[in-house]
Amino acid sequence: MRSRRIALMLTTVLCAHPAYAQDATDDRKAPSANIPEIIVTADKFAKSIQDTPIAVSVVQGDRIAENGSTKIDDVLKNEAAVTVQGAARGFIVSIRGLGLSLPPQMGQGAVSTNYDGAYSSRAENGSVGFYDLARVEVLRGPQSTLYGRNSVGGVVNVISKDPQIGVTEGYLSGEVGNYSLFHGEGAINVPLGKTLALRVAGAGITRDGYMSNGHDDNKSYAGRAKLLWEPGDAVRVMLGIEHTALRGQGPGAVPIANILAGNRDTTDVSVGFQRINYWKYWADISADIGPGTLRLIPSYQRTSGVSLGAFGGSLGYAFDPKLTRQEQVEVRYSSQAGSPVEWNLGFYHYKNHNVQQTISGACQDTEGNYVIPAPGYNSVPDGLPPGPAPAGGCIAADLAPAESYEAEIRNSQTDGIFGQVTIPFGSRLRAIAGLRYTWEKITGANDDSTNYTGPIATIKDKHFDYRLGLEADIASTTKAYATVASGYRQGGYGFGLVPFEPEKMTSYEVGLKNRFEGGNMQLNLTGFYYDYKSFQLTIANFAVSPAQLYVPTMPAREYGVEAETQIAVGSRGRFNGSVTWLDSRLDGIDGFYVGLPFPNSPTWSVKLGYEQGFDLGGVVLTPRGDLRFASSSIVYPEDHAINDRDPSAQNDWVSGDISIRAEFGGAFSLVAYVKNVNDAMIKQSHFFGYAQLAAPRTYGMTATYRF
Repeated sequence: MRSRRIALMLTTVLCAHPAYAQDATDDRKAPSANIPEIIVTADKFAKSIQDTPIAVSVVQGDRIAENGSTKIDDVLKNEAAVTVQGAARGFIVSIRGLGLSLPPQMGQGAVSTNYDGAYSSRAENGSVGFYDLARVEVLRGPQSTLYGRNSVGGVVNVISKDPQIGVTEGYLSGEVGNYSLFHGEGAINVPLGKTLALRVAGAGITRDGYMSNGHDDNKSYAGRAKLLWEPGDAVRVMLGIEHTALRGQGPGAVPIANILAGNRDTTDVSVGFQRINYWKYWADISADIGPGTLRLIPSYQRTSGVSLGAFGGSLGYAFDPKLTRQEQVEVRYSSQAGSPVEWNLGFYHYKNHNVQQTISGACQDTEGNYVIPAPGYNSVPDGLPPGPAPAGGCIAADLAPAESYEAEIRNSQTDGIFGQVTIPFGSRLRAIAGLRYTWEKITGANDDSTNYTGPIATIKDKHFDYRLGLEADIASTTKAYATVASGYRQGGYGFGLVPFEPEKMTSYEVGLKNRFEGGNMQLNLTGFYYDYKSFQLTIANFAVSPAQLYVPTMPAREYGVEAETQIAVGSRGRFNGSVTWLDSRLDGIDGFYVGLPFPNSPTWSVKLGYEQGFDLGGVVLTPRGDLRFASSSIVYPEDHAINDRDPSAQNDWVSGDISIRAEFGGAFSLVAYVKNVNDAMIKQSHFFGYAQLAAPRTYGMTATYRF
């Protein structure tokens, strides 16, 4: 096994490829001798990534399209300290081992995922929507002063391309691959006079399931339209509308016993469907007023759906969600570009209304067919959770006991005021100070896990978050920073109305950002320590009826070191790599979980890549590859020490991708790829004897035309 891994590492690195960041110039052509400057807006100002005092990495939007990356796990798989967890419906991002999330009706996760400036609580958004993007920014570490309570572990900013005034351009991309994959996307930018421009983009995909029962497929489509009006240099108005539809059979899971036997077969039945629709309406309005720029970002998101799913040994019919409504507005007044003192002042409002409802369980009739009784009736014996009954055990709907599954309603509201300032002391030293004050309220009614109908007790809270730091120019190409910051995640109710406490932590971080060899080498180093007063674990118990979900809190700590580099090799080669070392520990509660690591926090993770372009006269061929290694970890909290055959254990793994890109004059390109070359079975989650796995070996080709 070890020799096989070493061979894979060597062959992959020989033709390896980095995941590129969004730069100030168009980097679709082969890279130049110098590493292009990367521009980000991580701290709400557009500046070089090397001048931003945050551990941040970026994935370039054009590369996402060319590589056929349609889901967030594929987009972020090469980013330092990032893992993507599978969820019952979608994906959850974990950064530095922080991200194991709460169901949407209970609260938000530890990593804030924002799409064009609007936070989204739904994991489904990670399954589709990665088309016509400018970039995806990954901010590591708590960002509570600028991004709020749901960013303890970090932030992922997904930023789509804006319209451009006076420019007609766009692209078309098509992809085919195994598992009957057909994927297409495209966009067009149209000027509408001297002050208006419209950009319309869309994507669609159909792919058979990775599971033996047809689940874990991807059948979805999405569209986006953005209208930009710039009446002058001082005013900018952008309006957007977006729709995403998820279809197909939905997610699936594999029994642990089959994974240990080396196959992906599942014992779940093949029935199932999902019909989930998501709409978003938003605006981004800015105006230069006095010494600063006033910016207003309102948004409204609505998600609704129904699903019949066989997942992890159970089969249920549910509105999932029946309705999720997210309303958000951020008002921010900021210093203008070039100001000697950078400052932000703002107000933030977010409101979430979530309704989940089980319609009924599904079961087999006497002929073995799966049927759905009338909504509002229980199809299994009294006292059991929804699930499949034995063949012949499904009673007629008109004889079913009148036990209604009530809708579970949760309302969450957050209001906050915030400010952050960077003050220079001389030409090389700057101080950072940020503060945020937040008011929160949680209300709700009707808990279907206890058959309780009525309002729940209102939870109210208020708290301060802060950020203090220094940044210094050590040399013209070397910058250092040190920060102390707080992190906070709200409390709430688990299933069965079991309350849980807020999550609170303090982060200490130092970083060093360097550019050497005339811009041909970039090396960033980060060290951090997290001190948790209360760390939230999400623990489910399906051994009781009704099933319970608890969120115990306990002291904990984590520290780690990250190293990232990019090196230009000649005129058309580029190497990138990252190494992350983590050490995490739960202090436990009532004698349980003592000394155990955080979920999804491998001690070592290594990500390497290299690409080399060859100009063959009119055609540039660029072979590339990526290598990923992670040491053993757990994918679900356990209250005991684990071994390598424990259901929650993900042992050491290695995986890699290889591809070759052919570019014809810059307008047309072909990419042939093989992802997960060694067909590694990598657990993304564990649900009581079942696990979700990362994608198996896939191969295909994309063709992209830009005009």
